[in-house]
Amino acid sequence: MKTINKSNRADLHNHTTASDGLLSPYQLIEYAVKKNLDAVAVTDHDTIDGIEEALNAGEKYGIEVIPGIEINTQLNSKEIHILGYYIDWKSSHLQNILKKMKDARISRAKRMIENLNKLYGLDVSYDEVVYQSKNGIIGRMHLARILVSKGIVNDISEAFNKYLGTESPAYVKRYHLTPEEGISLINKVGGVAILAHPGLLPDPFLLNIILDIGIDGIEVFHSKHTEEQTEYYEKIAIENKLLITGGSDCHGELINGFPTVGDVTVDMEKVISLRNRANRKK
Repeated sequence: MKTINKSNRADLHNHTTASDGLLSPYQLIEYAVKKNLDAVAVTDHDTIDGIEEALNAGEKYGIEVIPGIEINTQLNSKEIHILGYYIDWKSSHLQNILKKMKDARISRAKRMIENLNKLYGLDVSYDEVVYQSKNGIIGRMHLARILVSKGIVNDISEAFNKYLGTESPAYVKRYHLTPEEGISLINKVGGVAILAHPGLLPDPFLLNIILDIGIDGIEVFHSKHTEEQTEYYEKIAIENKLLITGGSDCHGELINGFPTVGDVTVDMEKVISLRNRANRKK
């Protein structure tokens, strides 16, 4: 099966069951095809485990799959997410660092589960988290979904606000790279480093820090950006001669029977610019 009427559009921010998404890499590509996208990026949190399956599905359906990643970095306890595109996902250097991050996530999850049960009298097990994650990268989102399924909270937002947020007594700091280390890692494996959803930064001043460190581009278009934010970040990108990207940040939740992949896109010219920049880094 191949798409016939392509849209000249690409969604450059998507998650799968390899991290905290609900769709398998194969399912994500199937939905991207149904949305008539020309290209789709797989950008799971701190893992490349979904890329091979997605690439195989892309070859089958005739859609470009961009190997990517979303690295969760941190600066002074504030999270800054860095997207990487056209990375050499088979790099042993990259895989070694990601394994260290994965092991740290497991340890962190066990400590947070212990805190939740001890401090709040909840009944959450590590096996439940593993099942929820489908043996992928474990994150707080999986804990949140368990709390929702048990009726402890009404939704994901309440789970984070009440139990899993940075201000909660149950919260455990995680092993992390600094933004500079994250950008350097992406560049070292031939990828293009993009600041993810700047409108969600916990401190607007962090954007200036990232610009000073050096970044290849900004995710201007995002499902949670307001129109004013989109215009502002596009202006910043143009003024600083940075690449412009965008995506839905799809995690697989269905709305009217479809996930959000393809709901926020950029034109293929921006994908070509990304690819050309990556080729120059090789």
